[in-house]
Amino acid sequence: YYVDNLTHSYPYLVPEAAALLGDIGRAFRDSLQARGGGAYRIKVTSLLRTPATVKKLRRVNRNATGESTHSYGITFDISYSKFICDDASAPRRTFEDLKNLLAEVLYRLREDGRCYVKYEVKQSCFHITVRPQAQPNIPSSR
Repeated sequence: YYVDNLTHSYPYLVPEAAALLGDIGRAFRDSLQARGGGAYRIKVTSLLRTPATVKKLRRVNRNATGESTHSYGITFDISYSKFICDDASAPRRTFEDLKNLLAEVLYRLREDGRCYVKYEVKQSCFHITVRPQAQPNIPSSR
C-alpha cells in the first residue's frame, strides 16, 4: 500500500489496525495477480486524527466529526478512486476493475469479522475500522 501525503492526520495505527491494513494490501495484490496481473497498490488517505487535525479538516470537509474512530488509531481510509501504478508497462486495469477488486477484498475481511467498512460517497474512500478480536475462553482454575 501507499500512504498519501497526510495533511489532516498522522501515520499511526494501533497494531491490530496496522496488521489489518497490511493484510488488505497483500490481499489486493494477490487478487490482482490471480486475475492476470497489474502493478497497482491501494492508497491510504487518512489515519490517526488529533483534535487539532480534526478542527483543520472540518474547515474543508463538512462530513468530518469531532467524535471519530480515527481519533483512536483504529480506523483508516483507503481511496477507491485513486490507485498507485508502479509499472506502466504491466497490464493496465480500469478504475472500476480496481475499485471492485478492493471492494471484494474488504467484503471478505468484513465477513470474516475483521473489520467494519463504510463506503464514503463524497470522499471517494472506504472508511475501515478494525474490529476487536474475541479473546479465547480460558477456564478459571478453581
